Amino acid sequence: MNSLMLNPNTMQKKLLILGFCICFLATASFAQYKEAPDGLGVRALFPNYQWAIDQEFIGDEFGGGIELEYVRHLNSYLNLGVPFRLNQIILPPEQVGQTNKAGTLGLDATLQLKFFREPFFLYPYLLAGIGLNVENFDEVGLEAPLGAGINFRLAKHLYLSTRGEYRVSFQDDRDHLQLGVGVHFIIGDGEPAPPPIVDSDNDGVPDDQDLCPTVAGIPGLNGCPDQDGDGVTDGDDQCPEVAGLAQFAGCPDTDADGIKDSDDKCPNEAGPSDNDGCPYTDVDGDGIVDGEDACPNEPGTAATNGCPDNDGDGIANAQDNCPDLAGPRSTNGCPDADADGVLDADDKCPNSAGPASNSGCPEIAKEDKETLDLAVQAVQFQTGRAELKANSTTILDQIVDILTRYSDYKCAINGHTDSIGSSRTNQRLSEQRAKACYDYLVGKGIDASRLSFTGYGETQPIANNKYKAGRDQNRRVEFNLFLE
Repeated sequence: MNSLMLNPNTMQKKLLILGFCICFLATASFAQYKEAPDGLGVRALFPNYQWAIDQEFIGDEFGGGIELEYVRHLNSYLNLGVPFRLNQIILPPEQVGQTNKAGTLGLDATLQLKFFREPFFLYPYLLAGIGLNVENFDEVGLEAPLGAGINFRLAKHLYLSTRGEYRVSFQDDRDHLQLGVGVHFIIGDGEPAPPPIVDSDNDGVPDDQDLCPTVAGIPGLNGCPDQDGDGVTDGDDQCPEVAGLAQFAGCPDTDADGIKDSDDKCPNEAGPSDNDGCPYTDVDGDGIVDGEDACPNEPGTAATNGCPDNDGDGIANAQDNCPDLAGPRSTNGCPDADADGVLDADDKCPNSAGPASNSGCPEIAKEDKETLDLAVQAVQFQTGRAELKANSTTILDQIVDILTRYSDYKCAINGHTDSIGSSRTNQRLSEQRAKACYDYLVGKGIDASRLSFTGYGETQPIANNKYKAGRDQNRRVEFNLFLE
């Protein structure tokens, strides 16, 4: 038996804690909760004897046990608890890797300081007391439990009970934490008797809820009077004999324009505050009052501050460069159908976006220009005739594709020959060859109005006709895309 073998300093500290717990218990008043004075609690326990030494809560091993507690209700704020415990504990090991288990029995007397009465959904409490602990049925020790708990109401007299304690032991190395969870029953069917109701002014509002306990009032106003019935108590009502609005401290606003009558120059006609509560006039009848109408003598729209907007594009005529054609504000009201920044009036391709440097039309891609350049020599004819060779259709089909994609462009087809033969014959042959290309493109679906053909014969050579290589270059058909 080594139940009280402590050093002097530790002994003094723990005796002070024990003395505090005894004084705490001695303050109990035995005014009982007559209808249901008793309760029982059953909890699962989880003691931790290692935390007081290593302070490592997460890594510690918890023991297990069960607790049966009798609870006596002393008054609205105090309970007396007598818990009996049966635990298996894990003591701090004396060597690394050692497990030191023991069985304990315990009996406490605790006083519980409550913060709410039992009928509430929950009531938290603090506890302190004294207790005996028997370890392995032979070592008896004295303990002082200090802790807190919360009971959650599940049914009329049934609670979920949770509790945490730090138990100061008068044995060496036996201070420990103890956690518990279970249920708490109140024995009996009654509820605590309600306190007597005091209503000094007999207005149906108890004095502890009555803001005007000596003057009869209205329950909805916490017992204070309201003689004009506007919902503002007389003490806060600047117009106590005339019904008004709470936002104006009980004073009226007859025309409901947000200005109380005493500040309203037209109390029977609604008007804005910047006109002292009087309505604005509307000379042009456009629904915009003159004070807000930028054009008070001309009917307009709200979007243009009362000024006319013929094309309805949200830009007043005076600021609209195209007052009869709707357009965005970014172009001062003028239309730009393809939104390329070039006005439709200046855009040669109003439905295809392109840069202003190209009159609003899409620029021809580099690869497409290369195809057109290739066609000059790739389109070939039977010698001395205007009959296309079979291999010419490949490049002509590529030109069809280009004209389809650049639908705003037109194409001039120009035929040329070398200087062999008469100039009249060469002129006629160059024109026939240009027309052969024209006919092919029209046959592939290109609108004839977008195409033209011209023969220049031998008049525009690009190389020296004296040599064969030069004559080969001069025999050509050019496809020139252009905009009108």
